[in-house]
Amino acid sequence: MPWQYSGDSHPMSLVCRIFVCLLLIQRLSSVSAQGLRVETQVYSIAQTSADSRAVETHLSSSVTLLHNGLVYDYVEAADEVIILNPSVRTFTILNTAREIRTGGRFEEIKHLMDSHRKESKRYLHELTRSTQRDAAEVARSLQFQLKPAFDTKFDAKNGLLEMTSDSWKYRVQTHSWDDLDQVAEYLKYADMISRLNFVLHPESMFPEPRRLLNDELRKRERLPTSVVRDLRPEQSLILRASHKFIAGLNSADLHLIQVWDSAARDASQRSLPLRSYQEVVLLSKR
Repeated sequence: MPWQYSGDSHPMSLVCRIFVCLLLIQRLSSVSAQGLRVETQVYSIAQTSADSRAVETHLSSSVTLLHNGLVYDYVEAADEVIILNPSVRTFTILNTAREIRTGGRFEEIKHLMDSHRKESKRYLHELTRSTQRDAAEVARSLQFQLKPAFDTKFDAKNGLLEMTSDSWKYRVQTHSWDDLDQVAEYLKYADMISRLNFVLHPESMFPEPRRLLNDELRKRERLPTSVVRDLRPEQSLILRASHKFIAGLNSADLHLIQVWDSAARDASQRSLPLRSYQEVVLLSKR
């Protein structure tokens, strides 16, 4: 039965009701601030010899916001935001500088990845018959990307996860997190964005190795605070991604989400098919 005020109620009951109202307001405020903010910095690492000091070069910055079942991934240098809806497996990409957007379902991404795999397998067959000096090296790298396998070691004391193979190594500093739902949501996002980035960026590697890393994190219910990917000796490329996880979203984060949601609904933004969007963005970088 709904509460009704009675004039002969004890004065203390009114104080209690005010206290309950304040608690409800506080609860509503905390709900609005729920979410997860992830700040990511990516570096390349140059190391000329085993005993030399590594030199890091900053490559990119991004901010990822998880809120109300959606994920907003913003890359400042590209002025591009990707909005993922994992529950229905859709994506929207906004390029606010060029006032263009694209989007679709992850079934389309899966179809494109399947086509890439078929092409890669044909190329792999050609490499095995090639006499070029670096053909065997390229073939090993491509074969591993298509069907990766790691030796995995986890040090629970310091949270260090190491995944090694002859040509691909991950060294991951992990961190426990109180909200296990957020851990699951972030790792699902990490799976989805690895697939999408592979399709969006021609220079990207297949996402299968990263998905195995995400699976290891899932098993241990931990978040990655630092991920080093080392492709030596096949390639001299070493990358390090630093992730800072912050529980809850602030008013600036919520404002950004409102702006991006509004832009996604803005009819004046030119909507392009995914392939056309890629062409526009790639041409502008040349």
